[in-house]
Amino acid sequence: MVLKNRYIKDLSSPRFGMHYFPDSLHYTNQDLATWLPRLKDLRARWLVLLSDASRAIPEQFITTVIQSGITPIVHIPLALPNTPSADELKPILSAYSRWGVKYIILFDKPNESANWSGAGWVQQDLVERFIDRFLPLAALVVHLGMIPLFPPLQPGGDYWDLTFLKQALISMQRRGQLNLVKQMGIASYGYTFNHEIDWGSGGVEKWPKALPYFTSENSEDQRGFYNHEWLKQVAKSAVNLDLPVVILGAGVREPANAYSPTVHAGVCQEILERLSGTSEKGTIPDDVICCNFHLLSADVGTPDAAHAWFRSPEDVLPIVDLIAPEIHRAETATIVEASKEYQASDSVPQVDPLPIEHYLLLPIYEWGVAEFHLEVIRPYVQKYHPTIGFSLQEAGLAKKVTILGGEQTFPEEDLAALRNRGCVVERVSVDGTSIATQLEER
Repeated sequence: MVLKNRYIKDLSSPRFGMHYFPDSLHYTNQDLATWLPRLKDLRARWLVLLSDASRAIPEQFITTVIQSGITPIVHIPLALPNTPSADELKPILSAYSRWGVKYIILFDKPNESANWSGAGWVQQDLVERFIDRFLPLAALVVHLGMIPLFPPLQPGGDYWDLTFLKQALISMQRRGQLNLVKQMGIASYGYTFNHEIDWGSGGVEKWPKALPYFTSENSEDQRGFYNHEWLKQVAKSAVNLDLPVVILGAGVREPANAYSPTVHAGVCQEILERLSGTSEKGTIPDDVICCNFHLLSADVGTPDAAHAWFRSPEDVLPIVDLIAPEIHRAETATIVEASKEYQASDSVPQVDPLPIEHYLLLPIYEWGVAEFHLEVIRPYVQKYHPTIGFSLQEAGLAKKVTILGGEQTFPEEDLAALRNRGCVVERVSVDGTSIATQLEER
């Protein structure tokens, strides 16, 4: 795909969206002041936000995004099979509903073994067990006045995505939940897998000889940008419903392999032309609610950094200059300066830089979490209600951090880094006095 020698400022679309950061750690006032102006420069109208299951994205962040004319899609990539119950997630989902969120994605790529525990993946009736977990949460989302999106599946995947979706929808219909299905949408990953944009266009109706895990010379399949057409046709054949679609991951070859910057710009430009209806090669139909490009930004050194449109205030991918050349038309118009100006505005509420009151940091091992630790902390959790997690980065957002583990697990320099962020840190050693006794003394 060749980058065309012209600006595409005329290709703005009400369906154009972006993925925000690939984590849930960039929701402070400073982040809002830095990135909201960039989203406005790009004329983005949708924004995919990752959320934890244990705490909500701050209200100020959500409401300011909505007030700016951008529709958030909250994606909660829940664990499998140990998924929180509807009662456990209700406070967070209720908050999102009150704040104006309309679209919720539950889970991520449940047809991939990496998103299940080892024991959970190998048990029989995988799809049925997934629906056991999905249905109560989707019903809660509908009850709260929001729209649940069936989670995006890995195109192809360890469990063939088309088969997974078909069995899932049939299972929900068999359980008497067709009315719930009618209120859902479908999320689709629009990776190209290094194919041309047209690969697989037309779906199974055009390529009826496509076979799982095999691509013949005379056929194309769903492993391309037009994956959404295949999923829609599967839904139609399974439950006779035309379900709306949200495209995720647009402009990406595949998560582990990024395009070169110039090729990436050409790929994104061609998708944008189809989204806006200005392409001679085709259009993206109206039943696609929005198309979200991956990725606005990511921390340097992380796997997603290669896909970031804004790698730093001074380093952006060519697609940014193509869509919004005005961002760089003056040397003084840097992101940092825009952030300072935006922070001074009364329209941005102040967000606590340490929004978590108390974080209990537990060690996690290659084989998982120690059941013993979960048992001994139970009285402490019931008494003090800390946020429980396994991430030093998340712990850095807490006013108080209680760490369970010795220096071999959490080196002293990690604790020093937390203190430098303003956290009050205490360590509970796993040696000597029992953990339960030490926690009781806190």
